[in-house]
Amino acid sequence: MGRILSFTIYHSPNAYLGSVLLARAAADRPDVVVERRPIFVPRRRGVLVTEMLGGRENRNLGSYNREDCARWAARYEIPFAHPPPGVFAERARYWPLAEFDREELPARAYYAAAAATGRQAALDAALFEAAWVAGLDVNEPDTILWAAERAGLDGGELLAGLREEAVGSEARAALRGFLRASCPGVPTFVVAGRRYFGKDRVDWAIDDAGTRP
Repeated sequence: MGRILSFTIYHSPNAYLGSVLLARAAADRPDVVVERRPIFVPRRRGVLVTEMLGGRENRNLGSYNREDCARWAARYEIPFAHPPPGVFAERARYWPLAEFDREELPARAYYAAAAATGRQAALDAALFEAAWVAGLDVNEPDTILWAAERAGLDGGELLAGLREEAVGSEARAALRGFLRASCPGVPTFVVAGRRYFGKDRVDWAIDDAGTRP
């Protein structure tokens, strides 16, 4: 049975769309297992995943990405509402003051749910919904509570559990795996060391995983 490691963050429209498409494709492939690996961005490395990897995103690419993601969402009938321009920058002003690094809170919530309840898939979907349908900031504890309720989890227990050292270790291990695999961004799907970057590479990753014993 083939395995796909799916590296993402929640506040990435490409990661959201790619994760939905991957889940749909994998549902029809019992020979393929998807292992989600939400990561975070250490604040010492900047705010964006591109900054963490030593690059930067230009303004034209950013505006194109908004258009392109809207087209993909419409084409594949995925609920999608991009926050208005400026919202990301406004939120980023407060992230350096937060308890956790950017995206670490939702990543920890995912791994805490996996350890305690086994309902991480429902929480995963709810966190993406929070970011790209409800327009919430996944770096806020209130958003974790919102997503927990959607996923049928106890939000208070989840917030307490995500502070466990073992959960933090899971989040850090996912980030190390992302960097060790030389992932170029999110979403990146890794199959036996082979990288597939972007929402347009879902079918390639599925087909590759399907050939693995």
